[in-house]
Amino acid sequence: MSPKPAIRKKNAEILGQKTGLPVYEHEDALKHLGQQDEIIYMGWLCASSIKGYKKAAEEFKVKAVCGVGMRRPGEEALRDMVRRNNISGPKAFYLQGGYDEKKLTGIYKLLMKIFTKALLKQLEKKEFKTDEELETIDMIKNSRSLVKEENLVPILEWINKAD
Repeated sequence: MSPKPAIRKKNAEILGQKTGLPVYEHEDALKHLGQQDEIIYMGWLCASSIKGYKKAAEEFKVKAVCGVGMRRPGEEALRDMVRRNNISGPKAFYLQGGYDEKKLTGIYKLLMKIFTKALLKQLEKKEFKTDEELETIDMIKNSRSLVKEENLVPILEWINKAD
């Protein structure tokens, strides 16, 4: 299992604790929910594509979608995610997760090893690095998770407004 599902799960568990909403893995959701049930879908990002989102959108009423990736959250990360995943109906949120190569398996381990090696080489060449670049280097080298309760504030505010 890659770290992204674990990180996504951690975000989902925090959201569930804060709201009282049930948290399900996709297969469990199929057992407990119907096609008319509204959900908040949270999936990990791989090349800006939210894993499992298309399938979930076919099976449930997705009211909000949260992509969890390595990038620092912001308008550009959110805009790229929305465009790449053709999100037009549900509310969209981008959450920063983390990175832990030890938890990767299969093709994702190989791809991320190649990607992070090239990224680190590119970043370490730079004489002056931004805070975000330093954060990325640290995340990769030290297998850091940047999941924090405060990162979920925009989602919690959206949920509270919808009530």
